[in-house]
Amino acid sequence: MKRLVGLGIMGGLLAASGAALAQPDAEQTQLLCELTGDCADAGANDAAPAATVPTAPSGEPRSSATRGFTFTRATGSEAPAAAPVAAATPERRPSRAVDLRITFPPNSTALASDAQARLRNVAAVLGTPVLAGRRLRIEGHTDSSGSAAANLDLSRRRAQSVADFLIAAGVDRTRLDVVGYGASRPLPGVAPQAARNRRVMAVLL
Repeated sequence: MKRLVGLGIMGGLLAASGAALAQPDAEQTQLLCELTGDCADAGANDAAPAATVPTAPSGEPRSSATRGFTFTRATGSEAPAAAPVAAATPERRPSRAVDLRITFPPNSTALASDAQARLRNVAAVLGTPVLAGRRLRIEGHTDSSGSAAANLDLSRRRAQSVADFLIAAGVDRTRLDVVGYGASRPLPGVAPQAARNRRVMAVLL
């Protein structure tokens, strides 16, 4: 009896683990939303409504089957079918700069453990079919402490540090562009010397 109970508990734990693994990662979903801008479409799996079949005056549908296909004949009282409308080609949405929320200690390019975990999610998102073949521009920024030349070099090294991690995580290096802006682009409403300006942005190309 105890063995059966133990097996039942183990089976329940395995089932729960499998269900957890099947769920999409929340941060990856959010990253995909931020990079593509297709936030409203995420998870939309509603089935299309069934088409209405015209009926004869008796209430029975008029149709004939030919080689497995069913053709419906409209009755004389029905309006003629509208001409088919060509499907519009979806337009690529404009790229947006997304803050990867990776900060650095002063004068450092070191990636903390939480930054590494986030970048692993970025690599996973770049490997999805939705972003297949798309490229990413990685932009490094600093605060205003230090000289302009030193900040420009530091910002590029920080962006390169992020790119190197993504490449090690499996992203093709040809899909990544790296640029440093130094302290020339502080966050709106944020003091130039504030630590929040030590950041890395990503732009989907």
